[in-house]
Amino acid sequence: MAEVRALGVTGRAVAGGVEVADSAQLMRLNLWLRTATRVLVRMGEPLKATTFPELVRKAAALPWERFVRRGATAAFHVTCRKSRLYHSAAVRERLHGALEQRVGFAVPAAEDGQLFVARIEHDVCTVSADSSGALLHQRGWRGPQAKAPLRETLAAALLLAAGYSGEEPLCDPLCGSGTIAVEAALIAMHRAPGIARSFAFPQWPSYDVAVFDMLREQARAGERAAPARIEASDQDAGAAAAARENAARAGVAVQIAQRSLLQLPPDAGTGLVACNPPYGVRVAAGPALRQLAEALRLRPKWRLAAVVTDPAALSREGLRTRSLLRTQNGGIRVEMIAGSL
Repeated sequence: MAEVRALGVTGRAVAGGVEVADSAQLMRLNLWLRTATRVLVRMGEPLKATTFPELVRKAAALPWERFVRRGATAAFHVTCRKSRLYHSAAVRERLHGALEQRVGFAVPAAEDGQLFVARIEHDVCTVSADSSGALLHQRGWRGPQAKAPLRETLAAALLLAAGYSGEEPLCDPLCGSGTIAVEAALIAMHRAPGIARSFAFPQWPSYDVAVFDMLREQARAGERAAPARIEASDQDAGAAAAARENAARAGVAVQIAQRSLLQLPPDAGTGLVACNPPYGVRVAAGPALRQLAEALRLRPKWRLAAVVTDPAALSREGLRTRSLLRTQNGGIRVEMIAGSL
């Protein structure tokens, strides 16, 4: 919600995301949102339907022609809950038929086609068109991956929740493939996270290429050099190499070293240690949290932002912690915490 407001877009929090009234902002939202999964455009008012003929008749009145052109393909993701129309495959078939009835030409089904998301709950069907294409965590820079990588959107969520703006030094001493450090650099440089990737909406008949070109140019013109150092390290040589390659692919300046947590150089200044320590189900946890607490004592004025499954474990190591937000990573419930000595 805070991200949407920062872009000057008015919205309201709903289950699983934020709903905005101004669909004209979808280009800016896709270009700039760091923590969103996708940007959907609701195609019309929710449809009350208890039979398939009723669903087809009402769905055929939706403006499908705004989102597909001749030669396009389509995909549907359908969920049904507490409704008389409970068979998702049958609903998908009827919606596809309504699409073709409306546009007047065949639109073949394909997994990589224009995605439409339909949700039927209590006999009310809401249909949305996906404007993003590939999920928004796919920034276009990721190459090599270390074990159990953190999604870019979760890395950005951790940094933003911790209040990171790029004005202070940042260190990830458990960097893996470098996701947190790269996302920190993008924030520090004021670089739009979607600047180097493609989206679904340019394929729409209603797409205005001049407007999006202008938004990209404005984004590039607003970039700056990172004002403070960003460093990353990992004791695994392969992880450090992956982080270097990913930083190069992203075009960001990150100081990367192969070293253990306890080799973290002391620093008497202030800054943010942001990391995704190992946890038991993800990879072998080992002594990482204990070593992380010891490493922080080398930088006593630095604050901590971390993704953990057991916040109390850091408290037991002598750190003061508070919860930033709760989510899932790879199907595991995790908590993002802020901490300090």
